[in-house]
Amino acid sequence: MPKIEKGLHLLFRFYKGYMHAFKWRFLTVWFLHVLAAAVFMIPPFIIKQVIDEGIVNKNLHLILVLAGILLGAFAFAAIIDKKKTYRGHLLAQEVTYNLRNNLYSHLQRLSFSFYDNVKIGELISRIIDDLDTTEEIVHHGPENVVENGSMVLFTGIMVFYLNWQLALACLTIMPAVIILGYIISLKMFKASREVRKKKALLASRVEDNLSGMRIIQSFARENYEMERFDRENMGHYRSRVSVISPMSWLFPGGILIMAVSLAVTLGYGGYQVIAGTMTVGVLVAFIIYVEQFMWPLLELTMMGESLTRFFAGIERYFKYMDIHPDIKDTPEAVTLEKVRGDIQFRNVWFKYDTETILKDINLHIRPGETVALVGPSGSGKTTMSRLVSRFYEPYEGKILVDEKDIREIKLRSLRANIGVVMQNDYLFSDSLMDNIAYSRLDASKEEIIEAAKQANIHQFVEKLPRGYATEIGQRGVKLSEGQAQRVSIARAALKNPPILILDEATSSVDSETELLIQEALERLMRSKTCIVIAHRLSTILGADKILFIENGKIVEKGNHKQLLEKNGRYAHFYNLQFNTVL
Repeated sequence: MPKIEKGLHLLFRFYKGYMHAFKWRFLTVWFLHVLAAAVFMIPPFIIKQVIDEGIVNKNLHLILVLAGILLGAFAFAAIIDKKKTYRGHLLAQEVTYNLRNNLYSHLQRLSFSFYDNVKIGELISRIIDDLDTTEEIVHHGPENVVENGSMVLFTGIMVFYLNWQLALACLTIMPAVIILGYIISLKMFKASREVRKKKALLASRVEDNLSGMRIIQSFARENYEMERFDRENMGHYRSRVSVISPMSWLFPGGILIMAVSLAVTLGYGGYQVIAGTMTVGVLVAFIIYVEQFMWPLLELTMMGESLTRFFAGIERYFKYMDIHPDIKDTPEAVTLEKVRGDIQFRNVWFKYDTETILKDINLHIRPGETVALVGPSGSGKTTMSRLVSRFYEPYEGKILVDEKDIREIKLRSLRANIGVVMQNDYLFSDSLMDNIAYSRLDASKEEIIEAAKQANIHQFVEKLPRGYATEIGQRGVKLSEGQAQRVSIARAALKNPPILILDEATSSVDSETELLIQEALERLMRSKTCIVIAHRLSTILGADKILFIENGKIVEKGNHKQLLEKNGRYAHFYNLQFNTVL
């Protein structure tokens, strides 16, 4: 698609989707811009009348009347400016608010596979930086196009009305204005494109380093990371400096052009005044109109760079809005009622991109059973658990809950009946109470405290100065790993789902903490269908079934005693782990 056609397509889509609903308010703001330009035609004409009629004829009464009209014109202009500025900014904020809400809502519907392949920093940039640019254009675009365009049109009419010969002489400067604006705009566009690239690299470096600050400090790599940060920061600095050079020419270039146009006006206009073909008042008014003509014209030619940023931002916005969720409800999807927790895998195959992870998985988990998944890292255990919640979709086979294909169940209904506790569950930068209540926002304080007791976290919380109101920091950094894990268990206990998935829930904690977590989990798992993923085999000895997963296949199945008697892969893992412990 050619660039112009592509730009028009983006503009039409943006207008139809987000600006059409505000069209009458936009027209009102644009009318105010036109009216503001028209009002500014009045003062130079009044000054002409004061000089030619008032001063020349020594008519003080006329001078005072005209001075009053001039004051009224400026007061009216101030009122219009206030209204158009407020309404324009408010409208831009509302459009941007809708854009952000729509994009964030859309991102929430995209599946795990999308987030596997995109940087969070890039999404943050799309939601904030790109839409800030959009907001700027929504407000200042009409100002630049409508008001400056009207100024150029109206002043052009006025100078030809006052003296068409002098107007034609001044028009010889117009190509210089257009050429200057084009050259500066082109250079700023190229430089700004480099700024965006360098800014993205810098943002990515900052995101990585701040997220990994504990690792940086643990390995004493502050100097190394400072050097890497400095390289990206210097690249961003140099790109910003490259914008300054063409931008610095704007004002002096405009002044130079203005000086030339003023010289032409004074020279040729002065000649006409001396010759008696033009009055002094006309010459003064003409000079003011020329200034009002040149600056808006220069600003119009400078719009290319800001429009390019706008189109680039909107294009990236629509790029994400055009990504369709690969996992969504079908029109026939139903709501689960009284879930028993019967789970079946039937000939399930799954792959990430081109790599096959699960191969012909067949499994039946009966209501209330606890099934443990064991095996080396990367064998497909976590993937199996995520398929049950339909975070991913198998490319062959199907998964059933209570004998119903999960693709025929509404996503909200399916996930409302599944609780998940992972090794590093995400905790929000909120209070302990808010984090526990996240699974059930309508829960009472008593229910939240009871869930905390079940998770063996209540006694610890009571000792805190602010108790359940304690802020735990981003990702729960103010808590130990064991405490954070028990908050996650409390969250699941509050939800009390019929199906429970535990993914490495006791990993990376000391023995005493593991005992507390294990006690909490045993309470949580009662009367539930449970899928447990564990490297610590001591935590799954009592499971009804243990599946040993390797290379995406179930290679062994049975309870702990049966698998030890087989003396196969599970027995090897068990002996290796406990020999290591001993």
